[in-house]
Amino acid sequence: MADPDDWSEELAELERLLRQLGWEREQESIYLQRAFGHPSRSRLIRYADLLAYLAALRQLEPGVDPAQAALPLRRSDLLRSSDGLLASLGWGAAQGRALLEREFNLASRQQLSDDDLLRFNDLLAQQLEALTASSPEHGTP
Repeated sequence: MADPDDWSEELAELERLLRQLGWEREQESIYLQRAFGHPSRSRLIRYADLLAYLAALRQLEPGVDPAQAALPLRRSDLLRSSDGLLASLGWGAAQGRALLEREFNLASRQQLSDDDLLRFNDLLAQQLEALTASSPEHGTP
């Protein structure tokens, strides 16, 4: 599905959420810098980043310190993380796909929601922990 051309509803919700949190531009800038590497929402040019930002703000309690607030999940970070985990496991595309098919009934990470991609990464991390725990240099035969 293509990104919408009109983001006005999302931007209106963003304003509402910021008011609800009690954040001024300065607090928003602190959070944006931590979450996206820049202090201005005008630099959120990917619709997915705007949606991640909104989802994260919905989870925050009013008055939360933006320097301590939970950060949004970013799909690019999740994909990069799964790439690293797959490489650490020494898995090729076929093994990754087999896990996707077994656990999610899907053939590609691109088909996963962000939450499912996070779960996929958790599964990979568990596989890596099991592999590490059973390796000879960690004291297990």
